[in-house]
Amino acid sequence: MEGRAAPKEFEVAIGEAISAPEAFGASFDAAPAADELELGEGLEGDPALAFRRTLGMFATGVTVLTTRVGEQVHGMTANAFMSVSLDPALVLVSIDRRTKMCGLLYEGSRYGVSVLCETQSELSDRFAGRAVNSAEPRFDVVRDTPLVDGALAHFVARVERSYWGGDHSLFLGRVEYARQHSGAPLLFHGGHYVSSGRS
Repeated sequence: MEGRAAPKEFEVAIGEAISAPEAFGASFDAAPAADELELGEGLEGDPALAFRRTLGMFATGVTVLTTRVGEQVHGMTANAFMSVSLDPALVLVSIDRRTKMCGLLYEGSRYGVSVLCETQSELSDRFAGRAVNSAEPRFDVVRDTPLVDGALAHFVARVERSYWGGDHSLFLGRVEYARQHSGAPLLFHGGHYVSSGRS
């Protein structure tokens, strides 16, 4: 895994400053030694790359995670998002530990989750740090948390716990706000955006 570039993120200045506590990124012990990953038939080469490609066979939605520190909105594209509990309302996000976003979240901080619709692939690319000639993103701010305008669903969650997850950190959030809009989701499968097939 050495030598991999850190995932790109997106930052944008916003007009009004707010006070925000310093971000104290959670610290974790070193990972225990792991057995070598066994690759099935048809998978050769770098085990980490083969594992990533195999995980890519699981079709997911696409989200943009956001948080706000002072005058800055920090955001990144992520598909490692899941519901955990209905009562209490809990969600979980998994974030690469090398990213700035990982260092900005801590117990008590808030993050936004914007579930992108099928017309927002350029926004997904933009928040993933891939250069695109798209319009500047617009945000709604709910509970001091930016949410991507026009998304299919929005959540604002306060971090309850953070956990070690190998080269990622897991942030369990208690949902404080949720809303949805009609439309079809942006899906990701096998390293590409795919149509949901809905009319």
